Amino acid sequence: MLHLVDIEKCYGPRTLFSDVSWHIPPGARIGLVGRNGVGKSTLFGIMTGEVVLDAGEVVRAKHVTIGHLAQETDPLDERRVIDVVLEAAQEVRRVERDIVEVREGIAESAAHGDPPSDLLERYERLEARFQALGGYEIESEARRILSGLGFAAEQQDEPASTFSGGWIMRIALAKLLLAKPDLLLLDEPTNHLDLETLLWFEGFLQAYPGTIVIISHDRAMLNRVVDRIAEVSPGGVAVYTGGYDDYLVERQDRREKQAATARNQAKHVSEQERFIERFRYKNTKAKAVQSRIKALEKLDRVYAPEAEEGSIQLRFPQPPRSGKEVMVARGIAKHYGELRVYEDLDFTLFRGERIALVGPNGAGKSTLLKMLAGVLEPTAGELRTGANVERAYFAQHQLEALNGKNTVLAELESVADVDNHPRCRSILGAFRFSGEDVTKKVSVLSGGEKARLALAKMMLTPPNLLLLDEPTNHLDIPTRDLLEDALSNYEGTVVLISHDRHFIDAVSTSVIEVDAGTIERFTGGYSDYVYARDQRVSEVDDERESELSRSQVAPRHREKERKRHEAALRNEHHRLVKPLKDELASVERRIAEVEAGLVETGEKMVDPALFEDAGAMREVYAANAALEEEQAALLERWEKLGTELETADDALRRNLEENP
Repeated sequence: MLHLVDIEKCYGPRTLFSDVSWHIPPGARIGLVGRNGVGKSTLFGIMTGEVVLDAGEVVRAKHVTIGHLAQETDPLDERRVIDVVLEAAQEVRRVERDIVEVREGIAESAAHGDPPSDLLERYERLEARFQALGGYEIESEARRILSGLGFAAEQQDEPASTFSGGWIMRIALAKLLLAKPDLLLLDEPTNHLDLETLLWFEGFLQAYPGTIVIISHDRAMLNRVVDRIAEVSPGGVAVYTGGYDDYLVERQDRREKQAATARNQAKHVSEQERFIERFRYKNTKAKAVQSRIKALEKLDRVYAPEAEEGSIQLRFPQPPRSGKEVMVARGIAKHYGELRVYEDLDFTLFRGERIALVGPNGAGKSTLLKMLAGVLEPTAGELRTGANVERAYFAQHQLEALNGKNTVLAELESVADVDNHPRCRSILGAFRFSGEDVTKKVSVLSGGEKARLALAKMMLTPPNLLLLDEPTNHLDIPTRDLLEDALSNYEGTVVLISHDRHFIDAVSTSVIEVDAGTIERFTGGYSDYVYARDQRVSEVDDERESELSRSQVAPRHREKERKRHEAALRNEHHRLVKPLKDELASVERRIAEVEAGLVETGEKMVDPALFEDAGAMREVYAANAALEEEQAALLERWEKLGTELETADDALRRNLEENP
């Protein structure tokens, strides 16, 4: 679908990419990962043509459309949200305008006799094209997408200019999903999505008919949506099969093999160099010396992998001990004019709890957190703080409270006591500020850098009650792991809001579901909460099933018929694609065998003993070349099979849509 061929991109003296190649096959779901600043977003710009290459080229298949969701969007005008989203259906809109124009022409002609046949034929063609593009369903599809992204029905008809930045990002995402480009490039699409919306979005991506490349720090999403990980580093793009957890395992395995190969090769090179130095001036060994010199010149050097960045293990100071009851709420109410968010709410927070607040947007999670933080006062009721409780509130909008005139180091030192001053550089290193980063002015930091600095300040002298609103936004995965580790070992009390399910699972001891002004507590992390919630829904569904009246029998019968028809379509689809899948599995097995063979020949090629036998050396190099040739042919066949399976899946999807 798209190839990056020997690309090079420099910014001043800094080379971001040099001689980098990468192939994106059709139908792939790729998670793009790598440390901050390595060039992931730049790669997207190169693919779209927004970033000009210094060398190399981007090769796209004919007629491939690319859609790109960037991290920043422009403000919107006074048009309705639905109208802004419908802009994405450009061809539908063009055909619709042509239909209106032809209709007017037909009406005008009819006033003077029969309309010309060519006009009627054009109208029929346009109508057929409009139907094929889904023109009559396009608005309902746009509204379905907006609804999935959290827009209530009435919000979809409101002026787009009235929405804030996070909602503007959702509008941009809705436009992209409606357009359905062949290649979908998503740069941190989940930063502004709540958990409920995130689950819908994942389901949409899983059923998406095109190719997806996504930059995300959401580990759970990468595990659920992608089928391969592409890691960007100064050395290029390395591809790993599977989700993020699979990538971590395979990456560690590759690093260990690379380190072992580098050691063996270094040992071999050292032995050859000693031989060359020892016999350089002996006539009887001249031929052997020259042979080894040439062999070393041709040798592809393997270097040990770079040390892992962000692997610092850090334990933060423990807070002073609070009373057993940290916060007690009795009869709490919160009103905004006529809007009643909470009414007569009772709960108690106990020392050592780590609670995640979950629920749909607008349910009142942030309002509850702000009341606990003392930022908002309850309209009624009592909210009592326990003995010796010190609280700190972290929210994204508070990042501007950092002193922009300070350096990063000075800002952290401003809250450090005498004992912690020597540790400030280590703490900043753990939060991924290294080298000259610590001398940057706070005013020039990005949003993500400010978030890391604010968290470092909070954790340096932690209070015994932490109230965190989306603390992982703009944090990369290694920094999230650091924060998870710090909070898991924190002896105080935590209440947090996050849409990162892995983070909630790693940190929380209980989950509070906030919905329609009520709260319900669940023990454990996010996975435990989802299981308990699903069990509850299942029990309710079973009860409703048992109470079905006879008037509902007919709809149930129709539903069974629909499911039988769907099953028949799926069975036929399975019959057609089974040979393709069998061949694909066979090809993948052979690819694995060939790759193992290449590893074996690669090890032989750096074995010092091989250079003593010219015939054996030729055989090994010939075997390696044959395996590389076979690997290329297998990969080509693998891509073709993937395209055929994708076409078959598209046909099934259309059949299911046409026969609901």
